[in-house]
Amino acid sequence: MKRALLVLPLFLLAAALHAYQCPAPAAPGDPAAEDALDCPWAGMARVMEANAAGSLPLAPVLAEHAPGLAAQLASDKLNTDLKELWGESVNFDEMAKARIVHDSILSFLAGELALPGPRGKIVHAGMEHSYGYLFSLLPTKFGFKRARWVRDDIEAGLGFARGALGPSPAEGTLLANITCVSGAAAFADDGAARARLAKASYACGSAARAWKAPGHFRLNETVALTRKRSVSLRTDFLPFGAVTSGGNAYLLVYSVKDSSKPHAQLVTAFPVAEGFVKNALNPEYLGEGKQVQTRYNAWVEGFNGKLKGTRTAAWVAAD
Repeated sequence: MKRALLVLPLFLLAAALHAYQCPAPAAPGDPAAEDALDCPWAGMARVMEANAAGSLPLAPVLAEHAPGLAAQLASDKLNTDLKELWGESVNFDEMAKARIVHDSILSFLAGELALPGPRGKIVHAGMEHSYGYLFSLLPTKFGFKRARWVRDDIEAGLGFARGALGPSPAEGTLLANITCVSGAAAFADDGAARARLAKASYACGSAARAWKAPGHFRLNETVALTRKRSVSLRTDFLPFGAVTSGGNAYLLVYSVKDSSKPHAQLVTAFPVAEGFVKNALNPEYLGEGKQVQTRYNAWVEGFNGKLKGTRTAAWVAAD
């Protein structure tokens, strides 16, 4: 009697060949090591990269290890206003001199969100800085990029419940919740952006949707690119109620107001320490004719290198 042959789907074979491992040991010389908070995301990233190398689908990895995240992507896919509130980002860390997220993972996420795929290193900032950063395997001296979402510094600092602004929120989606909180500060002076945020906010959790930005400082850096086009790079520093266990005291929200676009767009958000804010607002660097450059992996078409512009700091009253 002949034995029946067991034929496994290709993605199961891939999973067998490339076993999920998380946390993985750090390589010699790496500036950061994975811990429990990096899981399952780092382990998934390794399997997804292996699947991509073998021309195998990535969706089954998400379905097996993080079905809740797959549901978030499906929700955000339908929210056009949410996606339009974000600008573009460069998928490259200037300090580490390395790619942040594997191109295949960003292409997969773009497909799930109905966004354009990467244009070389240029990607949708909201997609990369939220879901993309969960799957970054790049160790930096500041830790892994996902730390801002899997640690509770932002939530503790702003008074949210643990996990409310993380990758597995009880309400809303990671991208939507980040957008509601960051947009409350970044769009304080932009009626068009606030109107679009109001339309997109149905996808946010109730706490994120109702949250009001506290009074905070804004660093505004403005450059005239042409006679008809100016760009303002805005950095909002939102104070925490207390310094967190991670040593952070503010949420930094970075956005771009390009006169060629209908409203401001978000680029990124992450927690920073008191000293970071003091240095950024140093009066020595304020005024006209100062050096201005894009930061935090922001990409602005036509903004090349370091330009001369005006840097000002102002207090933004509570919403």
